[in-house]
Amino acid sequence: CVGKVCKSTSSGDFKILKYNDYGNVEIQFINTGFETIATLGNIKNGNVKDRYLPSVYGVGIIGTKYPSEVNRVKTKEYVLWTSMLRRCYSDDFKKKKPTYEGCQVSENFKSYEYFYEWCHKQFGFSNKDWHLDKDLLIKGNKVYSESTCVFIPQEINQVLVKRESMRGEHLIGVYWHKKSKAFVAMVSKTKGKREYLGLFNTEIEAYNAYKVAKESFVKEQAEKWKDKIDERAYNALMKYTVEITD
Repeated sequence: CVGKVCKSTSSGDFKILKYNDYGNVEIQFINTGFETIATLGNIKNGNVKDRYLPSVYGVGIIGTKYPSEVNRVKTKEYVLWTSMLRRCYSDDFKKKKPTYEGCQVSENFKSYEYFYEWCHKQFGFSNKDWHLDKDLLIKGNKVYSESTCVFIPQEINQVLVKRESMRGEHLIGVYWHKKSKAFVAMVSKTKGKREYLGLFNTEIEAYNAYKVAKESFVKEQAEKWKDKIDERAYNALMKYTVEITD
């Protein structure tokens, strides 16, 4: 059977390189060149998988270097990686979260091996409740990549979340108060706590009050976390601006 080309039920054609015994047959997948060991029984029924074929949400390549789970528990790296791919390539997810429409993952990040190694070089990756963020370094960014992503603490992430699904018809940070017949400005701070900024005659006045308060609070967060976060994140927080189109 050496040299014979067989079919996998999930990963395309593979070639038998060497037969050692029934439980140790060396094979190579045609499309990727990936070599592995399989049993003769699995070869006959096609139950062999190419670990370097895009198999997660149609784009993610798992590879062989790092585990996806330890003691039946998914690793932190694998959960982050698959969650990122799901946001970008799951139609069902994007129907629930339309803000992720158009988002993509870089070619490097489609590799679990590359993503795993990248994570271990980043500030904050090992910290509990820190988030992988793609929007802070480049506002409005739609691509997850090594140059656009950074880990930030949950406290900062909550400050930056816009909660667009809860927004009304008015500018960000503003709503109309019927009883007072005036515009109210409020800003979210630590743990989602909202701070009242006052009543205003016009929507733009209320928005400007929100803008000043929001930008000031973001800079406070930058200084608070300065020595604990990536320098890129600190610089982005210090330059953070609220736009009227937000």
